[in-house]
Amino acid sequence: MIQRENGRQLVIIGVIVIIVVLLLFFILSSRGGGGSGTTAPQKTTPVVVALQTIPQGTSFRAGQPLTTYFGVKQFPATLVPFGAYSSVKQIASVATSAGCVRNITAACAGTITTTQTIYQSVPIVSGMFSTLGQYRQAQGPSFAIPLGYVGIAISLSDVNSVLGSITAGDAVDLIASYTGGGQGVPTTAPPQTQYVLNNLKVISVGGPPAASAASGTASTAAPVGGGTLLVLAKLQEALVIQHLKDFGWQLSAVLPSAKEPSIPHFRTLPVTNRWLFVKMSNPFRTNPGY
Repeated sequence: MIQRENGRQLVIIGVIVIIVVLLLFFILSSRGGGGSGTTAPQKTTPVVVALQTIPQGTSFRAGQPLTTYFGVKQFPATLVPFGAYSSVKQIASVATSAGCVRNITAACAGTITTTQTIYQSVPIVSGMFSTLGQYRQAQGPSFAIPLGYVGIAISLSDVNSVLGSITAGDAVDLIASYTGGGQGVPTTAPPQTQYVLNNLKVISVGGPPAASAASGTASTAAPVGGGTLLVLAKLQEALVIQHLKDFGWQLSAVLPSAKEPSIPHFRTLPVTNRWLFVKMSNPFRTNPGY
């Protein structure tokens, strides 16, 4: 009798265990099926990509159509690189604002240049463009030169450069002496000395201006014993300076007072040997009388 009761209990316990196992199975399977069916779609964002391979050094001017080179594709938000453009208009706006102050003239339109080769389908980020010009990765001495001017160097001795008193930021006047015998000069032209250019801005002394320096703010001082002045000149002024250097004129830079503004109608008379005998208040005399 006892054995029958024990067998019946074992059967009941086994049925209960089977029922529990089946319930656990159904619960777990229902959770798995419900999870797979409720997965949220992955978020995407628009990213500009290259539609073709663009070589390094390719320049794009403001107003140039860019849709041949760039397009927009949807990328998973987690895969979007830092600094990526989301529209082609953003690249166009960079070109519009680059290079010139408010694009004052048509010849001063903004330009951007690729700093690396951009391969097809690669996302476009801001570091792939430079506003500094073709093949230029950083500001150089040319960025210290304002619009309408060029830089030209003059090599002078110590006594002809005010004994090292000229520093960057000064304005100097240039004196030239004609010693005679120059090609193309009338044979009757006497040797003479005259101011030839005035108010030339010095942007560096003894070397190129600092890359990060604004126009005329470099602090290099002239070495005692002479040196090279890098001055700002307009195009015609640069031609005058180059001619004086090439054809043997003697040059001197004089340093005016920093307290005196530039003189608008600066005129002097050329000094010749005759000046010393005629024009001076106490002139030399051909026959001193003794």
